[in-house]
Amino acid sequence: MAADARLGPEGPPLRYPIDSVSVTVRHSPGPVRGAQVRQLVLPGAGRATLTRGEAAASFDYAAADLMGVLNSLYRMRFFDLPTDLVARYSVYLKDDGTVGTGHMRLLDRASTEVCVRLADYEKCVRYADGEPVALDALVRQLDAEADQRVAAARPK
Repeated sequence: MAADARLGPEGPPLRYPIDSVSVTVRHSPGPVRGAQVRQLVLPGAGRATLTRGEAAASFDYAAADLMGVLNSLYRMRFFDLPTDLVARYSVYLKDDGTVGTGHMRLLDRASTEVCVRLADYEKCVRYADGEPVALDALVRQLDAEADQRVAAARPK
C-alpha cells in the first residue's frame, strides 16, 4: 500500500487510531413528498446511530465490524473515487463540426453520500442510481444490518 501515491500525504493516512474512524451513510430522498433523510453513523468508538427523519436509535457496533467495512472500502478503491457521481456528463456534435461537452448537476434527485473520516482526513462520495455497484452493495448491506440491529435492540 505504501507505494500507492494516493495514500499518505495525498490521501488517507497510513496509520490512525480506530477511535478516530467513522463511516457515515446519508440517504437524501430528493423531492419525494413526505420522504425522510436516513443517516447511519458507524464510529470507531462508541455506539452506532441510525436516524430516520427525527427518530434516532443506537446499537452496538464492534471495532471488528468497522474494520470489515474499511477493508471493503479500500478494496473498492473508495478513496480514489470522485466526490460527486451524481453529475452527468455528455458530449454532442455542434453544427460547426466541433464536439461540445455538457455537464448537468442533478441536485434535487435522490442520492446517497458515504463519508469516511480517518483522524483528520475525510473523504465523501455522493452517488445515485446504484452506481458504483460495489459501493451501493456495501451501503445496502450496512443499511440492512443496521435495521436488524435496531430491531433486535428494541425492548419487547
